[in-house]
Amino acid sequence: MKIIEFMNIVKKPIFHIFALIIALTLALSLRLIRLGITPLSNMEAGIALQALAVGQGTEAVFGEHAAYVGLTGLDFFLFAPGNFLARFWPAIFGAMIVFIPFLFREQIGYFPASILALVLAITPEMVGLSRIIGSPIIAFVSLFLAFGFLVRRKPVLSGLTFALSLMGGSGFWTGIVLFLLGLAAARKFLDFKIERPLFNLFFDRIFRIKFFAAWLVTIGIVGTGFFLSPESLSGVFSGLVNFIHGFGESYTQPFYLRPLALIGYSLPAVILGIWGGIRAILNRKKLDLFLFIIAGLGLAYFMLYPGAEPADLIWVTLPLWTLSARLVFSVWRLPEDNRLIMAVTGLVVVIIFMFLLMTLRSILNPGFSQDIQLVTIIALFGGLVLLIALVLLVTFGWSEEIALSGFLIGLSVVIIFGMIAVTTRTTGLSTEDSIEVWYPDQQKLSTRWLKIAIERVLDWNKRRVEPLEIVVVDLDLPGMHWALQEYDDVAFVPYLPPTTQPGILISNILTQPEISNSYRGQDLVWSEKARWQDLSAMQVLSWLIIRDAPMDYEEIILWVRTDLMPDEQLTQ
Repeated sequence: MKIIEFMNIVKKPIFHIFALIIALTLALSLRLIRLGITPLSNMEAGIALQALAVGQGTEAVFGEHAAYVGLTGLDFFLFAPGNFLARFWPAIFGAMIVFIPFLFREQIGYFPASILALVLAITPEMVGLSRIIGSPIIAFVSLFLAFGFLVRRKPVLSGLTFALSLMGGSGFWTGIVLFLLGLAAARKFLDFKIERPLFNLFFDRIFRIKFFAAWLVTIGIVGTGFFLSPESLSGVFSGLVNFIHGFGESYTQPFYLRPLALIGYSLPAVILGIWGGIRAILNRKKLDLFLFIIAGLGLAYFMLYPGAEPADLIWVTLPLWTLSARLVFSVWRLPEDNRLIMAVTGLVVVIIFMFLLMTLRSILNPGFSQDIQLVTIIALFGGLVLLIALVLLVTFGWSEEIALSGFLIGLSVVIIFGMIAVTTRTTGLSTEDSIEVWYPDQQKLSTRWLKIAIERVLDWNKRRVEPLEIVVVDLDLPGMHWALQEYDDVAFVPYLPPTTQPGILISNILTQPEISNSYRGQDLVWSEKARWQDLSAMQVLSWLIIRDAPMDYEEIILWVRTDLMPDEQLTQ
C-alpha cells in the first residue's frame, strides 16, 4: 500500500471513530475488571465513607472530592455499598480520557489523536490512577474535557465538565496554574496565541449564559449529592485550600520516589516525548513546543511542589504522550519497497528487547555469584550494542527510511505489550501481588481473613436471638470503618472497660485488653507498607522490573468471647 493510499484511509472519519471505539472498550475493560478485589486503603476509605454518609443521610465531614462524594453518594443511596461501587466513578472518568485526543483532533492531527487515544487507554499511570479513590484523575480528565468542549464550542458540556473538575479536588487548581503558566510562556517565547474566534466565545452572551448555567446546575446537583446532602457544598472550593496548603508541607517521602515513578510507569513517554520536544525545537513547531513547555512545567511542579505525590506524574505524561504520538506519525514512513527488510528489522528489534528484559530479570537472581552477575551485565551491554549495530547496518545497507521504520515498528510492539504487562501487573488485574508507589505513605490493607473470621463466628452463632456486638479498640481507622460497614452492631472505642463483654473484639497486637482471659485470640496481618526509605540500588531495580520491595507488616488480634466458640457451645 502506498503512503498516499494509507493517508487517504486514515483521513476518513469512520477510521478514527472505529479507533475511538476500540480505545474506549480497552479503557473500560482495564479500569472495571476486578475493580473491587483490592481492599480500600485508609485514604480511599476515608473518602468513600463521606459518600456513604451522603447515601445514608448521616452526618459527615466533607473534603475536596465533592464530585466523587456527590456521584458515589447517589450510588450508595440506590445500591448496596461495596469496593466496586466505591471505585466506579474514578474508573469511568479515567476511561473518558480517550475522548480528550478526539476533541483536539484538528489541533494535534487525526492520526496522532487516534494513536494517543489508544495509548491513554492502556498506559499504566492512567489506568492505575483510575482505580484509586482520591487520585487526581477526576479533576484531570474533567479539566481537559472542558478545554476540549470549549475548543469544539460546546458551552453546556464545557460548563458541566468544568464544574466537575472544580469539584474533583486540588488537581483542578494544579491544571489551571500549569495551563496559564504554559500559555504565558508560549506567548512570550513562541508568539503562541489562542485563536480569536475561540477567545471571543466568552464575549458571546448566549455562550456565557449556557456555560455558566451548566456550571451552576452541575454544582447545585452533584455538589449536594443530588440534594441528599446540601451541606456538602462546603467542599466545592476545598481543593483550592488544599492546593495552597501544599506549598507549606514538608517532604516526608524519599525524594527519589517521584522520578522513580516517572521511570517505572511512563518511561516510553519520557524517551519519545523528549525526542519529540528536541525535534520541535529544531523544526520550530509551535504546538509541539507548547506541549514541551507544558511538560516541563508539569515536571517542575511534580518535582518541586512539596504537596505533590508520585500519582501527580500524569501532569507530565499527558503532554509527553501527545508529543510521542505526533513524533511517531511524523517520522514513521512506510517504504515503497524492501518492506520485508523493514519487517525483519522490527522483528529483530523485538527479540533484542526481549533478551534485554530477560537479562535484567536474571540480574535480580540472588543465587547468582558476582562473576555470573558480571557476565550478565556484559550481556546486557552487548544487547544494546547489537541493537545499535542492527539499525546502522540496515541504514547503510538499505536506507535510513527502512531502518527507522523497522526500528519504530519493533519499538511500538515492545511499548504496547510492555505497557499492557505493566498495567496488568500494577493495577490489580493480575492475581500476582505488586507494590505500587502512587501514594507511598498509604498502607496496603488486608481485610479478607478478618472478614472470613467474623463470618465464621457469626455462622457459629446464627441461632442466637440477640446480635453479636463487634467492638474495635484503639483502631479508629477509615479502612477498618469501611471493612466493617456491612455489619450492624459495631463500636469503635479508645479503650475497653473491664466490665464490658462484647462478642467480638478487635485490637492492636500491642494492646492486651484486661478481659482477654475470657476470650480466645487470633492474630491477623492487617496492613503492609513498603520501606521506601531503605531501598538499595538493587532493590530499586527489583521494583522497576518485578514491583517488589521490602515490607513492614502490622498485625491485629481478633478476640472471640469463649462462650461463642463451637467447642464451648457443645459442652453447655
